[in-house]
Amino acid sequence: MNTTTRILTILSIFICTWFFVSDGKDSFNFYGDGMGYYMYLPTTFIYHTHKALDWLPEDKHFDNSIRNYLKSIKEENVWTPKGYLINKYTYGVAAMELPFFAIAHAYEKLTGGEANGYSTSYRNMVKVSSLFYALMGLLVLYHVLIRFTDKDTAVRTLLVLLVGTNFFWFALHQAGMAHIPLFFLYALLLWLTIRIHERPSWAVFAVTGMCLGLITVIRPTDIIAILIPLLYNVYDRNSFREKLAFMKAHILGILLAGIMFLIPVLPQLLYWKMLSGSFLYYSYGNESFHWTHPRILEGLFSFGNGWLIYSPVMIFSLIGIVFYRRVRPVFWLMLTLVPVYIYIIYSWHVYNYINGLGSRPMIHLYPLLAIPLAAFIRFLSARSIAVRALVLSLFFFFISLNISYSLQRARGLLTSEEADAVYNMNMLFRLRATYSDIVTWDIQQVQPKSDRIEKVATLACNNYDDAASPHFEPDSTGHTGFVYHMAADEEYHPGKLIVDYDEKKFKGARWLKCSGRFMCPQAYQYFKHLLTLDILRDGKSAYWYGLKIDNKIGLTDKHLPPQEYTLDHMETGTWGYVYCFIKIPDDIQKGDQVRLDVWNIGRQPLYMDDICLELYRDK
Repeated sequence: MNTTTRILTILSIFICTWFFVSDGKDSFNFYGDGMGYYMYLPTTFIYHTHKALDWLPEDKHFDNSIRNYLKSIKEENVWTPKGYLINKYTYGVAAMELPFFAIAHAYEKLTGGEANGYSTSYRNMVKVSSLFYALMGLLVLYHVLIRFTDKDTAVRTLLVLLVGTNFFWFALHQAGMAHIPLFFLYALLLWLTIRIHERPSWAVFAVTGMCLGLITVIRPTDIIAILIPLLYNVYDRNSFREKLAFMKAHILGILLAGIMFLIPVLPQLLYWKMLSGSFLYYSYGNESFHWTHPRILEGLFSFGNGWLIYSPVMIFSLIGIVFYRRVRPVFWLMLTLVPVYIYIIYSWHVYNYINGLGSRPMIHLYPLLAIPLAAFIRFLSARSIAVRALVLSLFFFFISLNISYSLQRARGLLTSEEADAVYNMNMLFRLRATYSDIVTWDIQQVQPKSDRIEKVATLACNNYDDAASPHFEPDSTGHTGFVYHMAADEEYHPGKLIVDYDEKKFKGARWLKCSGRFMCPQAYQYFKHLLTLDILRDGKSAYWYGLKIDNKIGLTDKHLPPQEYTLDHMETGTWGYVYCFIKIPDDIQKGDQVRLDVWNIGRQPLYMDDICLELYRDK
């Protein structure tokens, strides 16, 4: 490596180490998809409870989140025709984690721990597995790239993938997901494909089949990875004929690969047969693909987890595809596999792939996309100083953006699947938030500075002090009068504030302030209560805004340390003042109706008081 490459390598290692130590090593990874994959291990090797997936012994200590997760899957997962609760996830990730699980289990046994499958030792080894497959994937990919470019370019390409894409997040923070093991397997499949074409052997065919089987059992739709060995080195009519001749000459090796493909797939088929009665079983219930309505543009470019928004450096990879001579062996492979893969993943009903950072399934294709990325980096090295300076500035900006997004996500300032352009631009490269920023997240409007606005009038206010309803209870916070108790069975409370727009009444105001005092008796992970403002025209909603209540309580009533101002802040059993400012639409007109309401979207109890709608103008 030359000096520049060494410096970039040292800097990248420092960034990764710093992020992992400061934000990654203590992250909680037993939830969501990662938990679903991992459950096969304790279920199989400790509890032997495949037919009672939600069972855990009462005499062992578990984090509450583990029991809550098992409770949730009883409600959400699929019950088979044989009456069993089935794990909707396939077992492939668990198979990749098995050696690390075994180390954790042995450690627990030797040290007298609980050996319950879910303690800190097991969680830490899942993180080690993520780091291991990330490093192994990069190492194998290096040996792929040096077939297409020089060593320095190969290393620089790997560094761009490492710190410039969402690979960084899943390798160093959100361990246990399928994407890092699949990155490794795709890199291995590419390397094996090259080896088959250079020096075919029984062993290479066998391992290739096993690799394809593991890819498929981790994520069944990724069976299209079979296009990698099929289309590699096909770039014109003659090369296509040569591929057919090659396949004919090695038909026995291909059959061996097919047999080895079945070895990792067979346990999954037997699991489905045992619990459902069928070898092939769709375990995702009502979750499905929308083949006629793929959300490709949103999946690629949306601020709600779009691939190129959160890993923009991969734009250079797509540009690199045009360098036909540098990527010729994989040119038609990429032109075939990448569009088909994009169509498949963005046809999934949750096209924005919640629970991550950016479009996480695209990580699987990074080994393949690294080849045109390397071609672009190599091309850039021969350009003028001015061109290199411009493009390298973009590289630096995109990589910094990815690191910033990762830090924001780790520190509770970003949930990328719910993000929007207004919030992201408002928080660009910031690692601290204010109350106004948290409000901006919800209503997609930057909040005005308090010293730049002034109150015009109070349109309506409800303090619930004149009520005889059983939902009204005495105020226990030092205020006189009553508060409203919104029960779990109420979706909306009956005391919504309704004001008809009148130009004289609004007196040239620019802002509507929506506010109230609230108390949540318990924390709710999903479906926060919403303070909603609806502007209706001719009986239909023309503008609608929803402010989450639960995570704002306590943020305006006392001086909190900066790290407390997060999207998932939560205080239970205490009252707090919650408010937001919403711009009055420029096209608001006589006859429009403004409604302020509270939406109990999750059907959970809430206490409220002093719900007000006020007018403000700019000074």
